[in-house]
Amino acid sequence: MAELHLKNLVKIYDGGVTAVHDFNMDIKDGEFIVLVGPSGCGKSTTLRMIAGLEDISSGTLLIDDKDCTSLPAKDRDIAMVFQNYALYGNMTIYENMAFSLALRKVSPEEIHKKVMYAADVLGLVDQLNKKPKELSGGQRQRVAMGRAIVRDPKVFLFDEPLSNLDAKLRNSMRREIKLLHHRLKTTMIYVTHDQTEALTLADRIVVMSMGRVQQIGTPYEVYNKPRNAFVGYFIGNPSMNFFEARVIGDVLVGKNDFIYKLNEDEKRRLSKYDNVPVLFAIRPENITLGGDYKLKVDLIEHLGQYSLIHGVINEYQVIVKAAGWVNYNQGDIIDVDFKKDKICFFDLDDGHII
Repeated sequence: MAELHLKNLVKIYDGGVTAVHDFNMDIKDGEFIVLVGPSGCGKSTTLRMIAGLEDISSGTLLIDDKDCTSLPAKDRDIAMVFQNYALYGNMTIYENMAFSLALRKVSPEEIHKKVMYAADVLGLVDQLNKKPKELSGGQRQRVAMGRAIVRDPKVFLFDEPLSNLDAKLRNSMRREIKLLHHRLKTTMIYVTHDQTEALTLADRIVVMSMGRVQQIGTPYEVYNKPRNAFVGYFIGNPSMNFFEARVIGDVLVGKNDFIYKLNEDEKRRLSKYDNVPVLFAIRPENITLGGDYKLKVDLIEHLGQYSLIHGVINEYQVIVKAAGWVNYNQGDIIDVDFKKDKICFFDLDDGHII
């Protein structure tokens, strides 16, 4: 297990393209950190800098207070699990898991002990004599994790390990990775573009965009208290609803006579924005059925425990997440309202929370 300190990490590629800007974070011993963001946001580049697979252009990486900024990957005591399992097809599962230890000339007794421990943790004991082609995708990914476990590293790095699996198997493997972390209590850093994985796995989430950290926080914090409009949009499925409206005294005035009356707390927060447009934002589950606003229904998605109502309020496209199975038809007009304690306001120019 290990603590990591990432101080002002920057990655600049040939040609002057900056992939990661000034990344700063302290990671606690045994913490599960998830880096999440859209393609090209710099999350995998950051992971590869930690692993030693990418040079760090500037900044400092400390692992247990040891400066690893320029240390070769093989000397960092880190194990990495990739999206591609990259198993040796001509070897058994046992041989695949033992391979890295055999290269290091670890004794056969110690190899057997470590492989059997990893196989037990991952439920692979009865698969050890099989070849990779005889295993399912989920089992192969567990073998890839087993190769990392046998090394007993200070830090585990995961680079989108579930991307090649179908939806049901991803759910199962996500649970297994979380249980693995509980059992091993090792520091883990996990990269994904899937915000569901981020919310369910992480102790803390790092949301990235365009090579910059947008917010670091617990799943609760990034979901319920987004620091800017990008985080509110990216985290959550469906994402936040956004309304552009202008502050006029004690009300927000938007499209097609949309008016939202501000309470005293909201007036205080928006006091510097009088006669200035802002973004009014609210999550779909925080729009309630029944109230003062009229929503024209466009589409209903029934998803079992809840339904997604797609519609329009005063020309704003809106999604409402309603409990259970609702029976509305296209064109129906329904009454809705907003939970006032769940509304966010963002600066229209820089996207920061107000």
